[in-house]
Amino acid sequence: MNVSFLTGALPLAGVLWAFNISDPVGKIIVVVLIFASVFAWSIMAAKYLELRKVGRADANFMRDFDQQHNPLEMFVRGPVHHDSPMAKVYAAACLAVKREFETRAQKQQRPLSQIDLSQERLTALQIDAIRKVAECAVADQILLLETQMSMLGSTYTIAPMLGLFGTVWGISVSFEQMAKQGSANLSEAAPGISSALLTTIVGLLVAIPSAFGCNKLNDQIRFLSIQLENFTEKFATRLQQSFVYE
Repeated sequence: MNVSFLTGALPLAGVLWAFNISDPVGKIIVVVLIFASVFAWSIMAAKYLELRKVGRADANFMRDFDQQHNPLEMFVRGPVHHDSPMAKVYAAACLAVKREFETRAQKQQRPLSQIDLSQERLTALQIDAIRKVAECAVADQILLLETQMSMLGSTYTIAPMLGLFGTVWGISVSFEQMAKQGSANLSEAAPGISSALLTTIVGLLVAIPSAFGCNKLNDQIRFLSIQLENFTEKFATRLQQSFVYE
């Protein structure tokens, strides 16, 4: 059978032919790369859905927050936006504010039930401490958003190198067989070289979409991270306007 005709007319058949004539190492590498591709696509799909959900939740939270006159009003009403990282940062910052008010009430020997948000005040130093609490909460949420991204990055980094290793291995095996046969006929070496190149092709097919997807997801995570940082400053500004001594 004319192999060149087969591979040119039916690429899939040519790939299967190259896989079938590969040595065990080449076959193992191709199978590993296929599993890596499935793994990468599953991460990208799950992370895309997660980030889209987070983005919508943050947008809904920010819309509600902007409608409140008092920056602590949503906290007093109770948690609503459970899927929003921004809401979690807000809750952490509000808890820090609550602790400041409770500490002052205890020093003044006032019952905690008498804390009136409209009458309480904060110093600039306390605002800075609350901002740091919010910044720590932002860092925690960013770490959660970046979950599995390092694994995706490792996939698109290692895949082409693993494919190249399979190619180098396959070519060395082909040359070794040629040396044993005492022949330098290219037509005899071509099948072995063709099967060796298969691992590089598969490695690139795994790496290219994984790299593109990883970069797009990182851009979205960066956008959400900036929004969290901006919210922290916005919340601190609102606290200053509402609670800092004149």
